[in-house]
Amino acid sequence: MKSKLYILILALITLGCNSDDDAQQDTNATLNGSWSLINVSGGFAGIDDDFEIGLITWDFDNSNLKLTVTNNNTEEVIYDGLSSGYYDFQVLTTTGEVGYLVIHNHGIDHAITTLTTSQLILDEGVAADGFLLTFSR
Repeated sequence: MKSKLYILILALITLGCNSDDDAQQDTNATLNGSWSLINVSGGFAGIDDDFEIGLITWDFDNSNLKLTVTNNNTEEVIYDGLSSGYYDFQVLTTTGEVGYLVIHNHGIDHAITTLTTSQLILDEGVAADGFLLTFSR
């Protein structure tokens, strides 16, 4: 009887293992690449607008410090980020961590509050009636 119990326990342990657990995950969060603006919130009016993935994209080219914005939104909203175009940008850090995204000729610095492999949140001063922009890959 004990041998059947040991075989059952061994089978459960073997079946419970998954080889995907050992696969390396891409944990390097970076601005580089394309991001879709999915939500804008805040402002004096307290907006909370959602956008379809791919409608408004920001494509960061870290090697050339160029940002390409494609804004295909046709809905009347108070704010939907930058207009379509090309922008120079840089990331300012204070302690080796990502801190501020500066988009030249835009006039607003963006605090990078969240940067993961799948989510980017930029704060344009939401505490002072600015906007919070949420992006997804």
